[in-house]
Order: sequence, then C-alpha cells, then structure tokens
Amino acid sequence: MKNILKNKLVLKHALLAAIVILPSSTAFATELDLSGSATSGFLTGAVGGTAIFSETSTHPAGTGVFDPFLTVNSQGNNAIERGYNTDGNPLYLNQQRPQWNTLLKVSDLAKINIGGTNYYAFELDANEPSGTERDHSPKVLLSVDNIRIYTSSTDNTGAVQSDVSKLETPSPLGTLRFALNDPLKNGSNFNITNWVKMAANTDGIADAQGHNGGSGFSDLIVYIPASDFPKLDDFLFFYNLNGAHFQADVGGDAAEGGFEEWRAVVGVGVPDDGATAALLGLGLVGLAGIRARFGRK
Repeated sequence: MKNILKNKLVLKHALLAAIVILPSSTAFATELDLSGSATSGFLTGAVGGTAIFSETSTHPAGTGVFDPFLTVNSQGNNAIERGYNTDGNPLYLNQQRPQWNTLLKVSDLAKINIGGTNYYAFELDANEPSGTERDHSPKVLLSVDNIRIYTSSTDNTGAVQSDVSKLETPSPLGTLRFALNDPLKNGSNFNITNWVKMAANTDGIADAQGHNGGSGFSDLIVYIPASDFPKLDDFLFFYNLNGAHFQADVGGDAAEGGFEEWRAVVGVGVPDDGATAALLGLGLVGLAGIRARFGRK
C-alpha cells in the first residue's frame, strides 16, 4: 500500500483568494458555469450536502510537483474519462500512471474553515488543448460531471476494479459520503444532473474572462463538508467523471487533452480568524494567505 503524503514537503499557497457568493438562483443551479464571468459557486450534491467550487492557479503544478493521488485520461477517441484512486496496481477504468494513483485516508486531510464550516479540499490540474488560448476557445473547456467520495475501513478496490455498476450504492467500495450525482447512471447513461463547466487555459495569464490556468498551473479546487467523513482512520476513495457533456456542447467540454490530476490539501488545518464570516455577509469570502501542506509521506 502506498501512502500519499510527505510531512517534509510544505508548499505555501493562497488556496482561495476570493470566492464570490453567487445569487441563490445561480448558486444552486444544475450547471455551475465557471467558464464565464463567475469564478466560484456552490453545488448541492445528491449526497453529502453543498460543496464549494472555485477556480485556482497553484504554480508550479505538473508531474513531480503537483503530487496527485488520482490521474485520469480519456482513451483513444473517447472524450469521457473516469476513475477512482487505488494503490496504483493494477489500473482500473481510465486511471493513468500507477505511481500517481495512491490510497488516501481521511486523517491525511487538512480541515479548512470557511464561514464557520470545516471542509476538506481537493485540487484539480486539468490538461486540455489550449485552442487559441486567450480568445477563450471551446477547446479549453472541460465538464466535471461527477465527484463521488466513498470511505471504508479497508481497501476494497479489488472488489470493484473497472465494474462501474459496483460504484452504485450500496457499493463494495465503501459508504458513499458525498456525490455530486446519485445514482451514478440512469440506465445506460451517466446521471449528470449537477455539473461544472470550467476553463483550463492561458498558461497562467488571465484571459478576457479572468481565467488563469494552463500548463504548469492548477485550475479548480472543490471544498467538501468535513462533516461527511466521521471516521478519520477510513480510506477515502475519490471517483471523478469528466467530459460527459461533450455531445450536448458540440465537443466543447470533452476530455480532449492529456491526463487530469487531483491532489488533496493535507496536513495542518486552517482556522477561521473571524474575518471570513464577516466577509460572507458582504457576499465575498476572503481567504488570502491560506497556507496548506501538499505532498507525500
């Protein structure tokens, strides 16, 4: 079994400089569009409550620095990619790079307090074609169509392998703690009621819409309520589905580039100093200067 953290590696990073609180009519909509003027918002999952999604731009990112626990990549002409973290051997579904698919425990995660609520955070480094970059080409878009998080006291990945039917609840993988969409499928089709449209472009230079990502920069961070995970010693299995909206969006949201990588915010938690709650009342969450630990141990 591989662990995923290094206590000795500490990267200081402002995880969330600002989350704009959207109007309720938009914030809880089925589609959260972060490819336009909005840079953050909420989606209430089918299981586990409300998650916060926000653009981010950790630098540097990429192989050997970003230190993911899950990498996924579409296969051939298939614009859909899906996978969940394992011990890396063997690879199931669309996992890539066994050394960057590792087991994770709830106790590894740092609690981040936002407005009086504790969250666990997971950061995505997307790898999509640049298109014409700063003209906001559809080729830079990606749909994040499902996140499902299970916990178990044991590593049950061998009981699921690449059989997605075994990710439906109840699942041998573990207890479903959070699900952007549940059930996983409706018949033969993926259930993609709640989803995020995101831009992954510009190589760290903000485009006309203010998006900041691309090669060497991360793109998205999601905050899941920590209260969903009552047992710190449990293994945590993070399932991700991307690109499933590509048919409806004429290819714009397909998983077309290289592999997508997820890493967890781990280590010492970040307390709320009171300013966050005050800013919530003004429609803005200010979290500049958050320091988080990333890495392996």
